[in-house]
Amino acid sequence: MRTKVIVYAALLSLGVVIPAWATPRTLPVSPAHEKEAPLMNEPRQERVTPPVPPRGQMLYENHCMSCHESVVHIRGNHRTRSLAELRGRVSHWANALHLRWGKEEVEEVVTHLNDHYYKFESR
Repeated sequence: MRTKVIVYAALLSLGVVIPAWATPRTLPVSPAHEKEAPLMNEPRQERVTPPVPPRGQMLYENHCMSCHESVVHIRGNHRTRSLAELRGRVSHWANALHLRWGKEEVEEVVTHLNDHYYKFESR
């Protein structure tokens, strides 16, 4: 038996593959079966997906934050005094920056800014 192991080891080192004749073998468990049967003591891990921010927030962060931060919206002397004026400013800067935003995108950014900073009464 020892000679057989030495011969197998020598052939394996040369790159020759020999099937296991002498010992019966069990088939390995596939990874799919391992996932289906977790250990009893092991806590089950659930897939956690992070929350997706609202579209208005993403548009604002991607296109508006490059020139100013949110601090400009909480200063004491707001230059914007109404929701209509805020909508006009967002629309103006979207056109000035060639963003090709439609009414929907402008309204989403206005909603984000109003909900988080200005708190104007909506009609």
